[in-house]
Amino acid sequence: MLQSKNNATIPVFILHWNRPEECLKTVQYFLNQDLPLEISVIDNASDPNQLEILVKFLPSNVKLVKLQENKGWGGGFNVVLSEWLTTESILPYCFVSAHDAIPQDNCLQMLVDSMENDPQLGIVCPEYGDGFLPKFSPLRCSYFIPINPPIPGTVEDIEIPHGTLTLYRKNCLAEIGLFDTRYFAYGDEYDLGLRARRYHWKIGMVWGAVVINPGSWTPSPLKHYLISRNSLLLAQVYGGWNQAMLRASFMFINSLRSLLFPSIFSTERSLIKPIFWARLQAIRDFLLGRYGFSRNIVKSKN
Repeated sequence: MLQSKNNATIPVFILHWNRPEECLKTVQYFLNQDLPLEISVIDNASDPNQLEILVKFLPSNVKLVKLQENKGWGGGFNVVLSEWLTTESILPYCFVSAHDAIPQDNCLQMLVDSMENDPQLGIVCPEYGDGFLPKFSPLRCSYFIPINPPIPGTVEDIEIPHGTLTLYRKNCLAEIGLFDTRYFAYGDEYDLGLRARRYHWKIGMVWGAVVINPGSWTPSPLKHYLISRNSLLLAQVYGGWNQAMLRASFMFINSLRSLLFPSIFSTERSLIKPIFWARLQAIRDFLLGRYGFSRNIVKSKN
């Protein structure tokens, strides 16, 4: 148990961008957990008025790291993770969290216990409480299958971790490297999990350790662009060019179907054409090796 480690604290890194109220709520949920935590909030170049709210109400015992530019999900975390890897610490792991993660009672302790009990466990995440197991294939990318959950505390071997809240082992990250900044957002946590498995680290999801992610999915061309492009990159890295090109073909066909037969899709009519072009741009940029984020890719804001 963690309590046997004298006065040791676990680093918690929370990435924030333009959602101060949600971030403050997440910070409070972490503070309410019965664990010695050292919380840092990394602000990913939020709008000044949003950052002002965060600064005003952030508890004094929480560190704020201000980035001068939006480095994306992985790039933002890499700033603090690279420093953590070079710092001596008693406990060999850290939490990485979205700014809208709501860990439920005993969630963090269950994640820590799983790592304490298995030194080969490099990355571990909680479940969402819905009985679904994350899976990956180069052609389908990430998908989820329903199962009958085992008893709480069971560590399920998985292929890709959830990104909302994750516990990383220091030795694992030191060996496999940090987030691949080519993704910018969406899919970089999957890449890290798949890379860890290539290095023979275990990736686990702890049943009964529950995190709630109340953030709603709002369709936008930018999100569709990033998810589409990054899924092709994942397919190429972990399945080869044949799988990536096959996925690109299916993506183009499905996008064309949504444009020609909009009534059979749930996408809002006004977004069908912008999303269609965003996906075409995603395929183009993948083939041209254009990664990261560029403001001239898709005009719509996230």
